[in-house]
Amino acid sequence: MILRFAPLLALASLAACADLAGGPTTGGSPVPVVTIGAGSPGGLYERIGKALCDAVAAGPAAAPCTVVASDGSVENLQALQHGTIGFALTQADTALAAQLGVGPFREKGPDRSLRSALALGIEPLAVVVKADSPIAGFADLKGRRIDPGPEGSGTELTMRGLMLSHGWTIGRDVRIASVAPGAAADALCSGRVDAVAFIGAQPNPAVETAAAACPVRLLSVSGPVIGAVVVGYPTIDRETIPAGTYPWLTQPVRTVGLQMLLATTERQADASVRAVVDGVRGDIAGLRRTHPALARITAKSVLVENDVLPLHPAAAASGVEAGVVTREELLLPK
Repeated sequence: MILRFAPLLALASLAACADLAGGPTTGGSPVPVVTIGAGSPGGLYERIGKALCDAVAAGPAAAPCTVVASDGSVENLQALQHGTIGFALTQADTALAAQLGVGPFREKGPDRSLRSALALGIEPLAVVVKADSPIAGFADLKGRRIDPGPEGSGTELTMRGLMLSHGWTIGRDVRIASVAPGAAADALCSGRVDAVAFIGAQPNPAVETAAAACPVRLLSVSGPVIGAVVVGYPTIDRETIPAGTYPWLTQPVRTVGLQMLLATTERQADASVRAVVDGVRGDIAGLRRTHPALARITAKSVLVENDVLPLHPAAAASGVEAGVVTREELLLPK
């Protein structure tokens, strides 16, 4: 079987301003400036972006830090490529799409300048069905009506990729029912769709909204095809949503997850990258408390757990000089 997994993509545009080379000077040296493209107000990315800015502002550089609202990964990366922000919260497969120049990044073409500043945990895929649904697993979605996420979103294209990997033809083997943002719970509970999908840290507010509207359960995203996708693509991993994540979730659910990155470019000033990495290293405990998605990060993991973008040299140097990681662990020449 040929696996045709589509990278996670979304479609948007952003207007913001940031000085990538640094802000005003103090004693002749540029003051580091940090501008982070985050997500929608009240969402996980905004929450994490604010926590990162708090760490940067309290860090050794005490750098000014701003969070810019957006629609998510692709919008952030497009703004990063345009130079209107210095850092972008993104899912790893969206970053890979930008690096390769596919999907909404096709017009710009491959971007080999992208770099990772931090790796920030895993965002699982949650596929939600009604509690009394006969759908037992992901393979049983064939022939069903599916809301794969908002049109053009990362969740939609990830779901489309997984369905194509099963050899399904969209429109014949599965029916896509695009639902307006915020209306997924009503569509599921009213029976207009058989399953809805969400990608995000768990517990996920969108899943909680669906569960508040009617009894639901999470579908296992597993099986031979899913396993082959995990093996074949570096941006997607096996993940488990633990029992107790929601009051009604009594058994762990196997699924897949996508790495969350704080991306930048090779053009980003070293001082700004160091301000981020040094600030985060000084407040790892505080960041862990921000959300369960960050509960497992360490000063070392934020530098080494990334298989997509090269690590920015200033981030690598910061970690090596602090003694939290070796050059060998970062695969750097001696």
